Amino acid sequence: MRIQSVCIVLAMAAGAAHADIPQMGGSMSHLLVSIFDQQVYVTFESPNLSTVEMTEGSGVFSGSASVLDGMGHNAQFGWLANGFISLPPSSGVFIRTFGRSEHLSVYSEFGYDPIMGTDGSDSVWQWDGTMTHNWYASDVKGPYSVRHEVFVGDQSGNPLDGWISGGVELNFTYGPDISDRIRVLNTGSVSTVLTVSTVPAPGSVLVLGGMVALGIRRRTR
Repeated sequence: MRIQSVCIVLAMAAGAAHADIPQMGGSMSHLLVSIFDQQVYVTFESPNLSTVEMTEGSGVFSGSASVLDGMGHNAQFGWLANGFISLPPSSGVFIRTFGRSEHLSVYSEFGYDPIMGTDGSDSVWQWDGTMTHNWYASDVKGPYSVRHEVFVGDQSGNPLDGWISGGVELNFTYGPDISDRIRVLNTGSVSTVLTVSTVPAPGSVLVLGGMVALGIRRRTR
């Protein structure tokens, strides 16, 4: 009886510990960042994982992770350097959100801080070059999309002149789309789209290993 009680307690403790940690949602889907000749390229390591599914928002998490309580969430997408990246002095790699579906939020990997325009945060986020899996979340079921621009900038996050930024679109599904039943408009499309001036010329589209990298624009003085 005593051994059985101990087993039950251990099982309950293991279950509680599991509930305290948000789950990534599936296999990692790395966003490979390359820089060549002052141009940034972003490609999917696994093109079949360009759309991922959010985990059902039924967990209760401890500490700062509690920001995800009751929200569908996913952290499969991860920024990863594709080889050695050489940058000019006093510069860094920045990621900006320039279009996303309504009700889609982004939080930092470990601190769970709102980033990339979430809850009034800066739309520009600095990437430190290490593998980073930020959290994407929503409290409304349906399809979601977000577009990110990746660029080389100065210490203040201003794009460097003469450099071409890269771009990538991430897509999510979160259960059946019931937004029409609760009077919330959610088309699943990003709120900002590319304008004619930002559509690259044919020569700026580079195919790397069967994956397409998109150069968004070149910074000029």
